[in-house]
Amino acid sequence: MLLKQRSYDLTEGPVRKMLVLFVLPIIAGSLFQQLYTTADAAIVGRFAGKQALAAIDAVYNLIRLPTVFFTGLASAATILISQHYGAKKSEALAETAHTAVLFSFFAGLLLTLLGVLLAPACIRLLNVPEDICPMTLRYTQIYFSGMAASMVYNIGAGIFRAVGDSKTPFVFLLIANGVNVALDFLFVAVFRWGVAGVALTTVFSQLLSAALMLSALTRTNLPCKISLNRLRIRGQSLAPILKKGLPIAVQSTLYPLANMLVQSRINPFGTDSIAAWAVCGKLDFLVWLIADAFCDAAATFVAQNYGARRYDRGRSGVKTALLMSIGVIGLLSVGLYLWNVPLAHIFVQDAGVIAISARIMAVLAPLYILYVPGGVLPGAVRGTGDTFRPMLMTLAGCCVTRVIWVLLIAPLRPTLMMVMLCYPVSWAITSLMFILYRVFYEKAPQAPAPVSCEGPLPKNDPQNLC
Repeated sequence: MLLKQRSYDLTEGPVRKMLVLFVLPIIAGSLFQQLYTTADAAIVGRFAGKQALAAIDAVYNLIRLPTVFFTGLASAATILISQHYGAKKSEALAETAHTAVLFSFFAGLLLTLLGVLLAPACIRLLNVPEDICPMTLRYTQIYFSGMAASMVYNIGAGIFRAVGDSKTPFVFLLIANGVNVALDFLFVAVFRWGVAGVALTTVFSQLLSAALMLSALTRTNLPCKISLNRLRIRGQSLAPILKKGLPIAVQSTLYPLANMLVQSRINPFGTDSIAAWAVCGKLDFLVWLIADAFCDAAATFVAQNYGARRYDRGRSGVKTALLMSIGVIGLLSVGLYLWNVPLAHIFVQDAGVIAISARIMAVLAPLYILYVPGGVLPGAVRGTGDTFRPMLMTLAGCCVTRVIWVLLIAPLRPTLMMVMLCYPVSWAITSLMFILYRVFYEKAPQAPAPVSCEGPLPKNDPQNLC
C-alpha cells in the first residue's frame, strides 16, 4: 500500500464525529489547492514576467470549463457508488467504479484532442492580445495534453470519498501540488522555459496524481478496489452516471457565466473598484470553500444512508452539516466584518482600493450566512440521486436572479453597491427555495425506491433524506 487507508462507514457511529472526520481532509485539500495556486502565480509573475502571467490568466476560464463539466459527472459517480456502498451492493459498486474510471480516461483523451485542435480558434474568440497569443496558445495546448490524467484523478478521488475515505485524495493532492511547485522553480526560475515550463509542470503533476490514484485503487483493501482486467464501460452503469451527472455538469458550466455578467457590470466603475472586488474575492474564499466541503460531505453522507435505508440518520446528518457550516461561516463572517481592512493590506497597499473593499465587506460579511442553506442542501438532495431539481433551483435562484438584478434592477440606481447586492439577494432566494423544498418534499407519503437497494421499501418509509 502507498499509505495507510481508512474509510468511514457513514451509516454507523456518532453523526457529528463522522462528519468532522470526513470533511476535514476535503477542507484541507481545497485550502492547500488555493495556497498552491497563489504560489504558482507568484513564481510565474516573479520569474517569467507579467506577459507570461497574463498569457495564463487569459485562458483561465477556458481551461476550467471542461474540468468543472467532468467534475459534475464525477460527482454523479460518487453519489451512485456511495448508495451502493451503503446498501452493501459490492458488485454494483465495482461495476460502477470500473466503468467510471475507464470512461473518465477516454473522455480525457477526447478533451485532449479537442483542446489541442480548437485552441487557436478559442484564443481568437477570447480576443487575446497579439503580443501574448503565441505564449497563450503554447500553454493551452500543453495543458490540454494532460486532461486524461486529470480526469482519472478526479474520478478516483470521488470513488474513495464515496466509500468514506477523504484522506487518500488529500494526500495525493498534497504530493502532486508540492511536486508542481518544486518543478515550477526548476523549469521557470532555473531553466527559464516560461509558460511552456508552467504547463509542463502542471501536466507532470496531473500524471503523478493519476498514477498514485490508480495504484491506490488497484492495491486497496477497500470495497472500491479496481482490477485492470475488469476495466470496461458497462451501459447499465454508465447510463445513470450520465443521467445524474449531466445536470450537475451543466450547472457547474453555466454558473460562472452569470458571475461573468456581474463582473462586466463592475468593470465600468473603474480600476479601483475592480481591484477592490478582487481583494474581496481573496478575503472571502474560505466561505465558499467551507460551504462546498460541507455540500460534498452532505452528499456522501446522505447517499450512503439512503442506500442503507437509514433515512432518519440521513436527515440528522444533513441538519448537523448545516449547523456546523453555519457556525464556521458565521465566525468567518464576524472576522471579515471586523478585520477586513488589515487583511486587505496583505494584498494591496492602495488606500482607495482598501476603502472600497471595506465598504463592500461591511455589506456582504453579515450576509454570508444567507448562502449556507443554498450551498449545503443541494448536496443533500443529490445524495438521494435527484440531481435535476437541485440544478433547476440553483440556476433559478443564483444565475437567473443575478442576471435579472444586474440588467433590470441595478440600472435604477447605478452604483457599485447596488450591483453587489445581487449576491445576497440571490443567496437568500436560493436558500429559501431549498428550505421550502425540504419542508414540503419530506411530507410526501411515499418514497421512490433507491436505485442501489434490493427489494421493496416498507410502506411507511419517509420520502427522502433532505
